[in-house]
Amino acid sequence: MRRWSTIITRLRERDWGTPDALSVTTLLHVGENTDRLAWGLRLMVPRVVLFLDEPAWEGAGMSVRQEPHYVPDPHRAQQVYEGFWAVTDAGTVVGKAPQHPATHRLYRAEDMDRFLRAAPVSRRS
Repeated sequence: MRRWSTIITRLRERDWGTPDALSVTTLLHVGENTDRLAWGLRLMVPRVVLFLDEPAWEGAGMSVRQEPHYVPDPHRAQQVYEGFWAVTDAGTVVGKAPQHPATHRLYRAEDMDRFLRAAPVSRRS
């Protein structure tokens, strides 16, 4: 999460390091209580929301126009996993990370970084 937060926040604040990114990052576990997401969105008013898996995304009940992004499986040729980025009508960037089915076979860092850098966050000059 530290690396992911830093990559995403640097899309807007290029000079920020990990401590800066973590100071504006929250990990919210919703589980079976989908009311927690609505509570978190109202309380924190996030600029970017990234769902870490399919169940979390599906449980959110959000409807957005998705721009798919694919991350290749480094262990199986021709296999890719789909994530997406979108922007809500209110301007919140929403994403769902590609989800590898095996917890012990992770993606290559550069492939996941490419996905994270594709977030449609307004850049600051």
